[in-house]
Amino acid sequence: MKLRSVASLLAAGIAVSVAVAAWEGYRLSKARDFNRLVDSGIDAAATQDTPQAEFARALSLAARNDYEGAVRAYKDLSRSTDGALLQSVLYNLGNLHLREALQFGPESIGKSLPLAELAKSSYRELLRLNPQHWDAKYNLERALRLAPERESAIEEGPPLPQNSERAVTTMKAFTLGLP
Repeated sequence: MKLRSVASLLAAGIAVSVAVAAWEGYRLSKARDFNRLVDSGIDAAATQDTPQAEFARALSLAARNDYEGAVRAYKDLSRSTDGALLQSVLYNLGNLHLREALQFGPESIGKSLPLAELAKSSYRELLRLNPQHWDAKYNLERALRLAPERESAIEEGPPLPQNSERAVTTMKAFTLGLP
């Protein structure tokens, strides 16, 4: 009797192991398909209409230094995806803008500043989705070094009306009728 129950438990364990192995094999197959799309780039995107193929096309355009085409591809993809793929799109888009800004350098601040701002915007959007994305945090810090935020813009509130006073700071030794 005990032998039958042990054998049935062993058979159930084997069946579960086979099912898990089959699921992992399926996931491995999907990962290989995605890697093939990334390797083939534009050809894969032309033959398949999936977000992964579009992502592969955008990666290929960025690798070929086609900044405008890669930005368009990433922007289109960011409007139609979500989850981990959206995070990858935002991260790559930020990297693309930051790389382009670093090419111009500090001597061409008029060209590099808007690109650094776009990079910061992409990284911040990604960090709103995933605050634990350390690579985005690091790259945001690099973009902030390239184009620092104005402290006065951050600390300023709405403008004061003309001829107004700040009661708390300008009225010394005056109580407002309190005992």
